[in-house]
Formats: sequence, C-alpha cells, structure tokens
Amino acid sequence: MNAKVNRFERILKTKVKVRDDERILLSMEKKEEERLLSVLATLGTEKEQALASFGSQKDETFTVQDIWFRRKAIDLLDSRICREGESLCGVRQSIENTEARLLEKHRDVKVMQKYISFLVEDLQDESKKQEQSELDDIAGIRHGSPKEGRR
Repeated sequence: MNAKVNRFERILKTKVKVRDDERILLSMEKKEEERLLSVLATLGTEKEQALASFGSQKDETFTVQDIWFRRKAIDLLDSRICREGESLCGVRQSIENTEARLLEKHRDVKVMQKYISFLVEDLQDESKKQEQSELDDIAGIRHGSPKEGRR
C-alpha cells in the first residue's frame, strides 16, 4: 500500500509541475497582452498626432508628394494598429485557452490530492487495525499464559 501511495505522490508531483508550467505560460501571455496594449496605445497617440498635424497645416503650401507621404504615414500607422490588434486578439485567445487548461490541470491536482489523502487514510486505518490486532494478540498471550500454567 505504501508503494501505491508513493507512486501516486510521484504522479501528483508531475501534475503539479504541469500545472505550474501552465501558470508560467499564462503569466507570460498576460505580460505580452499588456505589452500589446501599451503598443496600441502608443500607436493610437501617434496616429492622432499625425492626423492633427495633417489637418492643422492648412495655410502652408505642400506638394502633392508631401501630402501623399503624410497620408502614407497615417496609412502605415493604421495597418500597424490593425496588425497589433490582430496579435492582441491572438494573445487573448491564447490566454483564454491557457486559463481553461490551467483550470483542468488544477482540478486534476485536486482530485489526485484527494485520492492520495484517501489512500493515506486507508493506510493509517489498516495500520491501526493491524497494530490493534497485534496488541490484542500480545494481551491474549500474556493473559492466556497464566491460565495455561494453572492447569
């Protein structure tokens, strides 16, 4: 029975390590989400500044090429915002999947812990019964010996 408990404790250690790995992965994904949110905020600010700059210089004379380059810069910011937004969606989906896996791993660990505690309880009960039986045998031998000597 001890071997069975030890085997399940080794399995539990493995399950705990897998769960901890999922936690680390989730932490890294959340950091990436924060980074992407920061990048998107920065890009949004840059786009607003570019649009403000593009619209505020009404009195100045620009060549068509200048206007085209300014508009192209705004378009590049738009496309970068779209790419980063798609990356953010991917990271959020990954976070959701990792959270689901982590929840499942956590349940596995709890089930295994409960089963091991059940096995340990059974082992302790069995040990107590065996000890009590041995004590009963010893008591029977001690109390039985004088009776045999009286015959």
